[in-house]
Amino acid sequence: MRKVLIILAALATLMVLPLISGCGRQQSGGTSGGDSPVTLRDNVNRTVVIKKFPERIVSLAPSNTEIVFALGLEGKLVGVTTYCNFPPEAEKKPKIGGFADPSLEKILAQQPDLVLASDQQGEIVSALENHGIPVLVIAPETVEDIIKNVQLVGRATGATRAAGRLAADLEKRIDAVTSKTCSLPESKKPKVFYELWYEPLMTAGPGTFIDDLITLAGGINIASDARKKYPEYSLEAVLAKNPDVLINSYGHGEGTPTREQVKARKGWQNLNCIKNDRIYTVHADLVNRPGPRIVAGLEAFARAIHPELFR
Repeated sequence: MRKVLIILAALATLMVLPLISGCGRQQSGGTSGGDSPVTLRDNVNRTVVIKKFPERIVSLAPSNTEIVFALGLEGKLVGVTTYCNFPPEAEKKPKIGGFADPSLEKILAQQPDLVLASDQQGEIVSALENHGIPVLVIAPETVEDIIKNVQLVGRATGATRAAGRLAADLEKRIDAVTSKTCSLPESKKPKVFYELWYEPLMTAGPGTFIDDLITLAGGINIASDARKKYPEYSLEAVLAKNPDVLINSYGHGEGTPTREQVKARKGWQNLNCIKNDRIYTVHADLVNRPGPRIVAGLEAFARAIHPELFR
């Protein structure tokens, strides 16, 4: 049960609302360069004034760290959490504590002129504000929000052109998937079971990135009618809905079950996904972190759900 609590704590920052459908998706568009100071509105409706573009940035979430690196700002990154492990160079940066327990003392020691936080870190955000340090809270609710946040960080750091290029590339990759899946009839959409954990069996329900990614990738999430975002799921429910595809993702320090181990589970032999050998593993960091790699997660889901369309 302790393992489950650790997973749920990590996922608490990632609970989201459903995405806009891939068909007719609104483009966020690029932005041009600008001069400081700039006044921004972050994801929790706070007004943040950036008096000068930062030279010392601290990130309090792995997804924020990935955005900073993707914008080519790693030279200005002076502090990250112990969970910031991508790209590998991030692990060499000074550590300011964990995601849930960042150290105010360690953050202040880095003398940051911008901190990128999440909406789960209200206490540390208030403390940093009291020290006069600008804090941008990044808390996307959709994949579209992730792209907008890339541009938000770009505006806060003076990297608007880089952010515009990155956003355009991410949108192009999303459209490359949805252009093939958004017009599929329901009869051509496989039923998908996403396995977050096995003992107890847990999955991703409505209002999660995973549910949205399954939909965008042209599948039907069998847990889309669940009452919780990350519910425990009974074997009886899985057997009743009989998924065509099983996708699991592990990245929490535990071993990933092999395909043979999944096939050998008691009572699973009659599932379509088992009989047809449709078992796939996607690394958790690609689908649980609201950063640029969410699109790689979408592409991986698309290849698993529709290999005939994405070879």
